[in-house]
Amino acid sequence: MNVELLGLVNMATVILLDDEEDIRDEFAAYLQGLGHAVQTVGTIKQFSSLFLTHKPDIAVVDRSLPDGDGLDLVRELRDQGVRCGVIMFTAKDATQDRIDGFKSGVDHYLTKPVRLQELGAVVESLTWRLKATASWRLILSTWELRAPGGVVIRLTAQESAFLQVLVELVGQTVSRKKVVQSLGKNFADYDPRNLDVLVLRLRKKVASVTSAVFPVKTVHGAGYVIEKDCVIADS
Repeated sequence: MNVELLGLVNMATVILLDDEEDIRDEFAAYLQGLGHAVQTVGTIKQFSSLFLTHKPDIAVVDRSLPDGDGLDLVRELRDQGVRCGVIMFTAKDATQDRIDGFKSGVDHYLTKPVRLQELGAVVESLTWRLKATASWRLILSTWELRAPGGVVIRLTAQESAFLQVLVELVGQTVSRKKVVQSLGKNFADYDPRNLDVLVLRLRKKVASVTSAVFPVKTVHGAGYVIEKDCVIADS
């Protein structure tokens, strides 16, 4: 892998939330110098508004904020099923504070004052871990589809069989006839509208629990194809 490609693989999109403008600017400039795309905000309200349209790989969140506790924000994100990485700045370094943070969904705790090099190293490490779970995973034994980041989508037997034939031929357009046959149906007697309903229902199911783009593409007049990384896995 060449250096340019390596940098792209390890680049993260980051939202940095801190109410001190000087700290925001300094940390953002440093992370941008490492190749990351960084946007900054100073309040939970601003963060929530930006997050709606810019889903980051990593959120860097100060715990003490003018409009609330950063830990409550993390809890809210996790309750919504958000799987982005979370790094928390805090002046509270007691063991129980850290335990509360990890239980709420914080990936890394950095105690103030935070060193630039330490923040950079943590962002790099977390980025690699997130990229390692970036593939879609089809678990046939439990009828589950796992989105990048680990969100689980429960499948029906028909949905699982539909995805299986596509994953086995990843990158290739699979004809509607072959898909119907994989469902155990006779193509000559099968109502094609049922297949359309199955795919539409599956798209909506995925969209309801994750912001990740559904990996199945409809090739009009031909069939379906999975173009993204998607594998059949044991777990």
